[in-house]
Amino acid sequence: MESAQERFFMLSGAMILSAGVNRFDEPKRVNVALRAGIKTVVLLSGRLQISIGGDSAREVCGPTVLVIRSSADAARDQVFAANVPIRYLIVQMDESVLGSQTAAALDQSLEALATRGGTGARLASRPVGHALRALVAQITNCPIRGPERELYLCGKAMQLVAVAISSCISEAVCDANLASRDIERIRRARDILVATMSEPPSLDALAQQVGLNVRKLSAGFRSLYGASVFGFLQEYRLEQAYQLISTGEMSVSQAAFHVGYGAAHFATIFRKRFGVSPSRLR
Repeated sequence: MESAQERFFMLSGAMILSAGVNRFDEPKRVNVALRAGIKTVVLLSGRLQISIGGDSAREVCGPTVLVIRSSADAARDQVFAANVPIRYLIVQMDESVLGSQTAAALDQSLEALATRGGTGARLASRPVGHALRALVAQITNCPIRGPERELYLCGKAMQLVAVAISSCISEAVCDANLASRDIERIRRARDILVATMSEPPSLDALAQQVGLNVRKLSAGFRSLYGASVFGFLQEYRLEQAYQLISTGEMSVSQAAFHVGYGAAHFATIFRKRFGVSPSRLR
């Protein structure tokens, strides 16, 4: 296992900000209790399966933001894939920070768009937009030192939570309930992308193959996997390449070709996603 993490306790521990990278040598299951409040997870890269409150598990691929609202202790179960680096930033905001009026208003907003766990917890997810990326960069590259650093990080963390919730609400219109046959078709589309990742079909062709229109396929992917169709594919390609290179199974150029990238473009996009050059993994 590889792990690097920074953690900041703010507002007397009522808000916790953490960021880092985890990579497990074998599949890892983590089951923990959620604190009452809101937990915002920005999954910058990697993938995992998550369920809350005993609800069915869903697969999430970065870059995705997860907003988890829990009004009471609820179990959170996560499964991490082997040799897939997870880059993240997390803001845990306790119930005491929210206040009763704000908490009630947020519950009403999240009610319609989040997956509800069996014990009152709710989970919503959306692809990470430019505003959230900018806030993550501002937090991880904090320009302020000294005692005022906590004020800066606290303000930016609250802003990040607000933007994350707002993005979930604003895109809720895309999350119309999917029929079971549509879910099967979307999962079949995912399987097609995985099987043909080096030369995938166009979005129109993929939608035609599985019997959906482009709009429903795109909205369904965001709902099931927390990413656009080709956002999901890009993350899957990069994860496969990371594993092939880090284990020594392929060279950088071989891995790039295997997952469908040219060597020059691959190095740039790999560094952007994982924060390290692919050649540094060997």
